[in-house]
Amino acid sequence: MEFRKEVEVAKVLVGGKVEDSVVEIRYDPLTLQTSRIVKKSLSIKSEGFEEEIENTKSWCPFCNERIEEIAARDPEIMRGELWKKGEAILFSNIVPYSRYSLVLRLSDQHFLNLSEFTEKHFFDGFKLIQDYLGKLPEGKLYITIGMNYLKSAGSSIMHPHIQVVISESSTDYFARMDWSSLEFMESNGKDFWVALLEKERGGERYIGSTERTEWLAAFAPKGFFHFIGIPEERTFVDMSDDQLKGFASGIVKILKYYERRGLNAFNFAFFCADRLGEHFRTNFHIVARTPFGKFYWCDVFFSKVFHDESVTFFVPEDYARELKDIWNSL
Repeated sequence: MEFRKEVEVAKVLVGGKVEDSVVEIRYDPLTLQTSRIVKKSLSIKSEGFEEEIENTKSWCPFCNERIEEIAARDPEIMRGELWKKGEAILFSNIVPYSRYSLVLRLSDQHFLNLSEFTEKHFFDGFKLIQDYLGKLPEGKLYITIGMNYLKSAGSSIMHPHIQVVISESSTDYFARMDWSSLEFMESNGKDFWVALLEKERGGERYIGSTERTEWLAAFAPKGFFHFIGIPEERTFVDMSDDQLKGFASGIVKILKYYERRGLNAFNFAFFCADRLGEHFRTNFHIVARTPFGKFYWCDVFFSKVFHDESVTFFVPEDYARELKDIWNSL
């Protein structure tokens, strides 16, 4: 396993003075995809959007007064029912992305500050997803669990929710991870994520642990403040309650950290090992997005859309150190 990076230095004339601007190009140690770290000062500030919170409540399909009537149903596995646990509600996506495509409403509240998400919100939701996965027919499937929170993270609905996409066909990046991890297993006799932890544990990108889960900053980040969660238990459907609580606890800690940094929007994704073989381990990724507000801007531009290369402004080793120092207090 190699943590490969290249450095380019640009000279910029600013105010009559020549300054060096350092750019790092880092290679993902599994897939070799590149990420570009542009080191610059970036002001993080969220302007108020209280009016939008109130306005979107009037039509939100995930609020309690509408969800029973509006939510699409799964006529097969869920037999036309909404599955509920605590505040979490699981139902079909009215605009499906795959053969099995679900939405998980996380909370009764229409809007949550990042510090208001709880372990129970995520744990209850994960249990419903487990129940659904356990009823799927046999065969190879690619299972992803993802969340977009607020408009700057690509969400069209403010109400906190997760999407579950289960398909016989892999997404492009999931396929890269699948065959790259198979090659790694054949060459090294262990799965990539076990080897990654062995190399990173105690190092400058290692954050800490929660129940049966360890956390680190990604070497080649796919977005702002990219963290990875690696579980002890391999497949999502078979994870114990302790393992699911470990994920929920880590997510809550990271969201509290994001809020301390002035952030309010994020994406996360699980790439599940279920149905894929011993070479793959479920792995979790979370990134912050530019704060949503009246004047938010999109941080995904041509480099990602056409070149499939992420550009970030923050150095993983720096924010790993910052989160590690407060991890146990969050």
